[in-house]
Amino acid sequence: MRSKVYEVKNIEEAKQLAVKEFNASLDDIQIEVLKESKGFLGIGAKVEVKATLTVDGIEKGKKYIQMILDNNHIEGFIEKKIRDNNVEFNIDAGEFNGYLIGKNSRNLIALQTLVSTVINNYYEGDELKTVLVDVGGYKKKRVKSLENMAVEYGKQVARTKQVIKLDSLNAYERKIIHNKLSSWKDVQTHSEGEEPNRVLIIEPKF
Repeated sequence: MRSKVYEVKNIEEAKQLAVKEFNASLDDIQIEVLKESKGFLGIGAKVEVKATLTVDGIEKGKKYIQMILDNNHIEGFIEKKIRDNNVEFNIDAGEFNGYLIGKNSRNLIALQTLVSTVINNYYEGDELKTVLVDVGGYKKKRVKSLENMAVEYGKQVARTKQVIKLDSLNAYERKIIHNKLSSWKDVQTHSEGEEPNRVLIIEPKF
């Protein structure tokens, strides 16, 4: 959990600083006095205070997803899996899955970014979490589809020596294809252009 030590004039000042810095409720922060100096006749009094976040950031992330569903009047089930510092949420909202994914996965990418930010507000250093948000198993299916596509196009480029350009892929999807073909001896990949019009190139390696 995140923590910080403050040297301040009084405990109330430490509380205000911690709430602002952690962007959290005071109820989520534990305050511990480490050292107290009364000064001379009350002048120059100082207190050393340790503030520590005490909430489960992963549960905060799950509640954030639920809030998004509730605000959009969507009923859905949220499955949570944790392995070491890897956190995975899979949302199943039936007919609303497509809406949560969005065109070119834009809604899903944005949701994952927001949930990761919410969760990692409560951790630091080695405790930071790698967060994956999926909807209806879309990402797993998409990864397999992209890897199959990469193999087919890779074989085609190796055989014909002709360059293939792929557009309409987001950064996450381009990375999957890059990784799949990275060890191939006869083809190579790179990306050109600026978002949102960035293009992935598969070309022969000479």
